[in-house]
Amino acid sequence: MNELQKIILSHKEQALGMYLPIFLGYDESNQPIIVDLTKVGHILIGGNSGQGKTNLLHAFAQSVYYSPRRVSEGCFVSYFDPKGIGGPRPYFDSYRTAIEDIRNELKMLCNKIEKRMNNPKLFRYPLMVLCDDFDSLVIHEQHFMDMLLYIAERGHLVGIYLVAASIPISWEVFPGLLKANIPTRICFRVTDKSQSRLVLDSPAATQLSHQGEMFFSHNLQLTRVQTVNVMDETVE
Repeated sequence: MNELQKIILSHKEQALGMYLPIFLGYDESNQPIIVDLTKVGHILIGGNSGQGKTNLLHAFAQSVYYSPRRVSEGCFVSYFDPKGIGGPRPYFDSYRTAIEDIRNELKMLCNKIEKRMNNPKLFRYPLMVLCDDFDSLVIHEQHFMDMLLYIAERGHLVGIYLVAASIPISWEVFPGLLKANIPTRICFRVTDKSQSRLVLDSPAATQLSHQGEMFFSHNLQLTRVQTVNVMDETVE
């Protein structure tokens, strides 16, 4: 049993009250932070290379995988990894690395949103869409950004939630319209205050010093969090 599984099981009652429980890490008082993605909404993630964004996405997927509610009510976790770094895992229901495959699945998700909005009976279970290095997608063609924007604008209305991470932090990757539809943000350490502001609307991420350390911004409140390593641990 790995650390994250122990955390979820030790907070079973809390997790049972959440549709998509995700473990962020430990706060400055060393208390675990578990939030419901269906409550905080989509999440936009930025930070320097090697600081832990891919590990965090895996932690989110594992959190749902170990959730006691998953067995009884179901959910679906889709992972897009255009650089193919993370590798397939049992806690991903769908894992895509090829650009064409990612494009097709994003189209399918956009169609699913439209169908669910037209027929609420089709909303049977929540979906979590984890998109790593989404900058690698949007540089290929504008259509990728258009689909991400569509999911960000409407997905939460029908139970589809987007978590998108990028290393490069620029207005091309974090345009105002995307940020406006994703008010919940995470930023790992960066050295440039302008990059921190672009993600968090605050220069705070330049204060971070350790790998895996991040700021979680929700409802205009910043929480300093230390993530845990989950990618090298055995999944049961």
